[in-house]
Amino acid sequence: MMMSLERAVEAAPTATRARLDRAAGALVGSRCLRCGTYSWPERAVCHHCGAAEPEPATLSPRGTLVTHTTVWVPRPPLEPPFTLGQVELPEGVLVFAHVRGLAGDDRVPLPVELRLAERDDDVPPFWFEPVRL
Repeated sequence: MMMSLERAVEAAPTATRARLDRAAGALVGSRCLRCGTYSWPERAVCHHCGAAEPEPATLSPRGTLVTHTTVWVPRPPLEPPFTLGQVELPEGVLVFAHVRGLAGDDRVPLPVELRLAERDDDVPPFWFEPVRL
């Protein structure tokens, strides 16, 4: 069966697609209509099955921090140290993002929740923080 890539060719460039839904307080990715695989950021073609049948999807605001590291090299406009980590969302998506609020005794896997900056042009525009019970 031949796949039509017309939708993919006509899709907005990745850098211009929404990544955040401020009203929902969530990341926006995509879900393949053919196989159900989720992606973040939104894709024009499914990375799992190759179908050009994605639809926008709001992703869960909670996930699990599976790894993290502290960065000590300046990256303007960020001053070190800052923490970056990989968060697995329930949809199976891995998000590489800033992590804040880790305590010295926190260990992975660790439940985390999405936080949004006040403005779209803040750096970073979002991050994850540990869920404290």
